[in-house]
Amino acid sequence: MRASTFLRKLSIKHRLLIAFLITSLLPVVSVALYSNLRYEASISEKLSTSTLQVLSESATNASRELAQYETLSESIIINSLIQSGLQHMNSMTDFEKYGLQTDIKDALGEQVFRLSNISNVVILTNESDIFFDLGYEWYPKNQIADSLQGITETAGNIKWTYLHSNRGSDKIALSRIIFSQDNLNQTLGYLVIVIDEKVFSRNTFEHVDLGKGGRLYITDHSGVVVSSVSSSIPHGQTYNQQEVFSAMMSNGPSKTFYAKVDGERVLVGSAYIRSADWHMIGLIPHSYIISELSAIRGSLLYICLFILLLAGLLAMWIYRSINRPMRDLLQYATQIKLGRLETRLGPTHSDEMGRLSETINQMVARLKMLIYQVEEEQQAKREAELKMLQAQINPHFLFNTLNSLKWSAMMSGNENVEQGIASLSELLHNTILDTEEMITLEKEIDNLMHYAVIQRMRYGDSFKLACRMSDDQLYQCQVPRFILQPIVENSILHAGSGEGRRVHITVDGSINEGRLLLQISDDGKGFDMAEVQERKHSHDKLSGIGMSNVEERIRLHVGKQYGIKISSEPGRGTQTLISLPMTMKEGVEHV
Repeated sequence: MRASTFLRKLSIKHRLLIAFLITSLLPVVSVALYSNLRYEASISEKLSTSTLQVLSESATNASRELAQYETLSESIIINSLIQSGLQHMNSMTDFEKYGLQTDIKDALGEQVFRLSNISNVVILTNESDIFFDLGYEWYPKNQIADSLQGITETAGNIKWTYLHSNRGSDKIALSRIIFSQDNLNQTLGYLVIVIDEKVFSRNTFEHVDLGKGGRLYITDHSGVVVSSVSSSIPHGQTYNQQEVFSAMMSNGPSKTFYAKVDGERVLVGSAYIRSADWHMIGLIPHSYIISELSAIRGSLLYICLFILLLAGLLAMWIYRSINRPMRDLLQYATQIKLGRLETRLGPTHSDEMGRLSETINQMVARLKMLIYQVEEEQQAKREAELKMLQAQINPHFLFNTLNSLKWSAMMSGNENVEQGIASLSELLHNTILDTEEMITLEKEIDNLMHYAVIQRMRYGDSFKLACRMSDDQLYQCQVPRFILQPIVENSILHAGSGEGRRVHITVDGSINEGRLLLQISDDGKGFDMAEVQERKHSHDKLSGIGMSNVEERIRLHVGKQYGIKISSEPGRGTQTLISLPMTMKEGVEHV
């Protein structure tokens, strides 16, 4: 509603301009936005699939890399020198221990040096004391102890952890239990193989490229970073966006999702390295994903601006084609308002405005003819109404009334004569001089009371008339005039039983479902309802109007859904119900 009111305040020029801009620009912008979103979603989907594939292949490479160290550890823990040394270590002299360690070093040297990224091999006793150390680098004892913690609960009694050497370099440690070959339930000690993380990451991520700004790293099951090609990602601790790891664990491996990392929206993908219980995580900046869209967005902007300009020019051109005939129509309407119906619009075109102009010309011609007809009909109607109202006065009624007044004056004095003459004067005035068909109920009841005063002079106290309204505001309702008098007169003339009993006549007014209901009741002798049709067509009584005339005038002035309903039974009186619309006098509102 407000939008419609706002548009009505704008000129047609501005409305056309707005309409063209909306209908032209909106589809283009909608298509552009939809295409942009679909393209971005397509790129994200394809990149997600590609990322998961790359991560899966990298995880496979990492598993292969780790498998060779596990194979090496298998050959070490079953070495007879190591098995024997751990079993008899307590009974050996220092010289024997030294000789054994030299033999072990010689035995392992060829195997270890084949893998260039092995930094150290450490063998521990059950009490975590060092039994053998290859001796390349030293590691804090607590880190070695941490690498062995919970090893019995891992698959194959193998555990992969992060180590930090005394030289500040990042390492990866493989720890596993050394069981006795004679009794597999007997633990002899522990093996720790230390791998250079830089060499491991180079071998694992050598051919992996996640795009500009992409980051790739490996964490253990608790989120601690084990390996990464990026120096910006700290090793040996949880990454500063631990919620990424938590979300990854919730979503499960081989799935992608978006997250905030260092204030930047990134696409997160992961792959699971089952042998080490590690997770390989890749982060791709969203800005990199949509970088190709920037050029497309610029092109779409220029296209939208061009269409906007074109639509504006087209709107102005169409407006001018509409404005000129509309301006002529407006000037013509002004002439019609001034009453100059002789003027006509000039030659028109074959479009809608032309047909409208031609229709208006025809309408004005028809209007001029109708005005003439209405004036003629109004004049004829006034003359007919005047004749009808004048004819309503029954000469015999006037004669009898005047005779009654004369004899009353002779018998009872001037008071009755004064009342009779005053009532007759008011009644004649409202009948002949007042030409309004619709009057207030108050005025209609006044006319009825004047009529009753005159009839009482003729019939004496043979009847009693009372009017009751349920609401004083009903007196201001508009009703057709002289609808009560014929019905009351019918009760006065025909309700009497001939036994001299007074007839009580009441007029009750009420409201029901938005209608004004007027009920005229008498306690007279009543009649058979079969006689109703004959009574409705009687024109020799009821002040020359008749019941049918009253009903016809009601339907003529207020509609066919309103009228009169009569009910009567012999000996039970008569009830006449008049239904009318609730039409208040101008300036009066019904509460």
